[in-house]
Amino acid sequence: MASPNLTPYLERLEALIDLDHVARTRELHRRAFAFEPVEHVPTTVLYHTPEEEWPHFTFQEIYDDPAKMLLGQLHDVYVGAKLQDDRLYGIRANYGTGIIASIFGCPTVTFEDSLPIGLAVTPDRLAAILAGEPPPAIADGAYRSLPLLSRAFDTVAYYRETLRPYPKLARAVGSQMLDIQGPFDNASIIWGSAIFAALYEAPEQVVRLMEQVVDVTLAVVREHRRIDGCPLDEHDGAWQMLGGLCVRNDSSICVGPRHYRGLIRGCDERLLAPYGGWMHFCGRAAWWPDVLGIPNLRGINPYQGEFYDLYSMYERCEAARMSIVQWTKPLDRRCRERIRTGFSRIIWAADYDAARRLVDRLHATGHADSEEEA
Repeated sequence: MASPNLTPYLERLEALIDLDHVARTRELHRRAFAFEPVEHVPTTVLYHTPEEEWPHFTFQEIYDDPAKMLLGQLHDVYVGAKLQDDRLYGIRANYGTGIIASIFGCPTVTFEDSLPIGLAVTPDRLAAILAGEPPPAIADGAYRSLPLLSRAFDTVAYYRETLRPYPKLARAVGSQMLDIQGPFDNASIIWGSAIFAALYEAPEQVVRLMEQVVDVTLAVVREHRRIDGCPLDEHDGAWQMLGGLCVRNDSSICVGPRHYRGLIRGCDERLLAPYGGWMHFCGRAAWWPDVLGIPNLRGINPYQGEFYDLYSMYERCEAARMSIVQWTKPLDRRCRERIRTGFSRIIWAADYDAARRLVDRLHATGHADSEEEA
């Protein structure tokens, strides 16, 4: 299928973007994540747009065509610009969770209905990595020998070049960091599921692999920002004001607090030390309180809120001045009354009209309760 004609979509977005609204929204996020008083907590309202309003593509299509990937990334910008809710605009080269792991030799598998993933390396390759074989160079274009990373960086450059003729889009739409995962998540891709036994049988080798992952990841972050010209200490998009990168700890939820504190946390700290950032985790992370003291960690994104008591989590985070960002579950009355800053959330609506009512109510009253909360 031919690449789409981007011009009508970019022109529509350029006309929709309100830079004054973007500036107000950035200031709202800055104040909220600094635990300053805000008129309402930053709230993103999501709804499904019909195909005739904005094109939809499969994951295989966006992997194969950067123009389709750009349109897929701009969908969220379009919805936010149309609604004028509290989202900030950012787009990333969306090549899945295996980008960093591919640098170590992990093959990539693509799908029609989900993002690409990385598969574990062979036992011989793992042995070479653990023996200290240096990973390929990244800086100053040396990444060209790495197919997936090269494709991702080319897409980063393509995005900025494509938006450049549109002044409002170029200013308002940020360049989000690639999905760099986190030290243990990448190590678990590279090693495979046997890494969980290795936490007991060869913990020093697990740490050695995570240390190599940190070195490579920081090199990727620096090269990414060399290409797009954006600050190293800003991730951009929905996560502005929280630092330069996201540590994703989805695999780490499978370990307990002892292993997180003893083996993983130190690598998370080292990754966050230069540029700051925030941490994402799906599922029940029994160790989440242990991250509150990590220097340069500025927010957490516990994406499956049903596993947590938000009220007590917020009290601990507030004391540590650690924002909870993009909370996705309904709030009970006690939480709505208690949580007034240091927090952002996502609400789903049935359609545009319902989303519009939520945004209007938010701006009028400071609250935008979902149907479950009403």
